Amino acid sequence: MKQGKKKVPNYVRKLHYLWRLGAIPRDIGVHMLDVAHDGWCQHFQGRACNCEPDIRMKWSQPAAAQN
Repeated sequence: MKQGKKKVPNYVRKLHYLWRLGAIPRDIGVHMLDVAHDGWCQHFQGRACNCEPDIRMKWSQPAAAQN
């Protein structure tokens, strides 16, 4: 039995893209994001995301500020 590669959900792919662009902080800390999937997205059926979700930064707290 041959195992294929597991498909990366679209929202994870988009998070990686935004991180590479610098739109998501690269520093260590706590970062809260909103991911809004389309109503027809397979994510709501327990399967891999197949939509183009909107991702927004809610807030971010760098690690140095946590103390």
